[in-house]
Formats: sequence, structure tokens, C-alpha cells
Amino acid sequence: MIWVTQNTFYRRLLSIPLIFLFTTLMIVGAPLWVPVSWLAGRLFSKARSALRCLSFITTYLLCESVGIVVSALLWAESIIAGGNRSTFLENNRKLQFWWAETLKKAAEGLFRLRFTVDGLDALAGSGAIVLPRHTSIGDTIFPVSFYAKSKGLGVRYVLKRELLLDPCLDIVGNRLPNVFLDRVADNMSSELSAIRRLAEDAGDTDSLVIYMEGTRFSQKKRARIVDLLRQRTDAALLDYAERWHNILPPRLAGAMALMEGAPDKDLLFCAHTGFEGAGSFATLFNGGWMDTDVRIRFWRIPATEIPADLESRKDFLLAQWDRMHREVVQLNRQSQRDCISSVEGSAELAKR
Repeated sequence: MIWVTQNTFYRRLLSIPLIFLFTTLMIVGAPLWVPVSWLAGRLFSKARSALRCLSFITTYLLCESVGIVVSALLWAESIIAGGNRSTFLENNRKLQFWWAETLKKAAEGLFRLRFTVDGLDALAGSGAIVLPRHTSIGDTIFPVSFYAKSKGLGVRYVLKRELLLDPCLDIVGNRLPNVFLDRVADNMSSELSAIRRLAEDAGDTDSLVIYMEGTRFSQKKRARIVDLLRQRTDAALLDYAERWHNILPPRLAGAMALMEGAPDKDLLFCAHTGFEGAGSFATLFNGGWMDTDVRIRFWRIPATEIPADLESRKDFLLAQWDRMHREVVQLNRQSQRDCISSVEGSAELAKR
């Protein structure tokens, strides 16, 4: 699998036909899987969202297929018409935004998601380094849908290389300025250099996104990381990690490289709750996303408030990640209070 992700020709030779094949199968097979998944949802609690989940997967496959075709047309147009590169990149950015927004709207409608966003004032200003919490495939659209798109900003991602198996991310993601990180590289200096260059080339209207946790949160991953920290006798980070029961300890190197490459950019943190029970497509079948209140909170740290020296900067990021923990706790409590109020309100109406 590692060899496939590293070879562009063979990777796309595998991924693109598979996307078209699965899209065709889902469309042609709809008369079969629609009634079967509907019935399964009625009979088995663990499959109560089967129909909605398969509908979302079909939407995803359609977005991928459309994205592949449109990206090919954009490439052909740039060759035939001889368009300038800036227009070509802008059209690919619009395609990226369409892809993310379409999936957001599909999830919002199919699973009856409700989004609440706090800290909108933090989104004002030029492009920032965005540091979101990561719990689900769903939260990957937040930097685009709730920040960059509404502000007319470009988005530069630092992503894991395994995501290149997604053909739209592969094709459009490699046309636009992004870094697909080899997380198991023997020498990470080249990876960090690529991240630094990504930031150095960014303009005022470009935002930079990195998921400092490095992977989606789960309690199993958290327990494993805490055990590793105990073995390393990293007392400072261990003290934090043992208190952070809803986030993973951050991997600071990537964020530090972005900050070094773009020292004038603010930091934009993104805390959120609601997607904890939906870490993968498999968990969607049991209703992990149904009727979920997704709460998002942004806060911005001006570049002038970021410490200059390396050690102070690390301590600063850990302190902000400690705030991430507190914000998530607060958002969860707010959701619980609203849920209780809703139940009590329904009970009161029933009495009347």
C-alpha cells in the first residue's frame, strides 16, 4: 500500500477506475440496496441509519466521479485554450470548495445535523494557520465550509499521504499547494522542509491547515499515547495528556514548521463537539450522526502574541491545546444543558 501511494501513475490507475466502478454499482444497484437497507434499519438497531449512510456514500462517490471528470476538463481546457496558471488554479480551488460544500449539505440533510458556530469574530482578517481538533471524517470540511469559503481565502493543507488514494484529493490536491505527509518517513527533516516551504509561499489570502493530533481521536488511541509518554518519562506532556480525556496530545513539529515559514500569520484554533461517535463510515450505520448538534468554536491568536523562541513557542502551543480541552468540555456541557432543556420543554408541552 505504501508503494502504491508513492507512485502517482499506478495509484491513479487503481483509484480512478475503482471510483467509477463503485459509483456505477451504487447507482445501478439502488433498486436493491434502498429497500434492503431500509428494512435492515427497521429490524436492527445497529443498522438504523443504513439507508441514510448508503445514500451519503453514494453522494460521496458521485462527488468523486464528477470531480474527476471536471478536473480532467479543466486540464484539457488549460492545454487547448492556453489559459494562464492562476485561472487554472482558481478553477481547481472552486472545484475543491464545491466538493466540500456538497458533502456538507448532503450530510446535513441526510443525518439532520445542526451546526452552531461561536467565535465568528475570530474569522475576520487575513488568512491564518488553522489548528482544528480532529475526531471524524466530518470535521475535515470545517476549515473550508466555515472559514475559507465564506472569507474568499485559499486553503493549503498538510495531510497524511494515505489520503492520496482518494482520487479527487490526489488530482486537485496536487495541483493546489498542499503537502501530503509521509508520517513514517525515516527522515522527517524533508517532510518538515516541505511544510515550511508551503507556508513561505503563502500569501495574505491563504490559510494553512494542519491537524496537530495527527489522527482522528479515539479513547484507544489516547490510552496508547499516554502509555508511550509514561515510558518516555515525558513529565510535562504526560501531565497534560492525562487530563485531556477528549483530545490527543499534539504533534508540534508540523505546526512549528508552518509558524516558522509564515511568522506573520495568526493562529486560528477550532474546537468542536458532536462528531465523536462517528469516526468512520462504519459507525454511521448505527446512527452515530443522526440528529446531532455540532458545535464549533473558533478563537484567534495574533502573530504578535506568539513567542519567538522555540521552547516558549512549544509551551505556548501546549497551553492553547489545554484551552482546546477546556473549550470542548464547555461545548459538551452546553449540548447536555440544551438537551435537558429540550426534553423538559417537550414534557411540558405534553402536559398541556
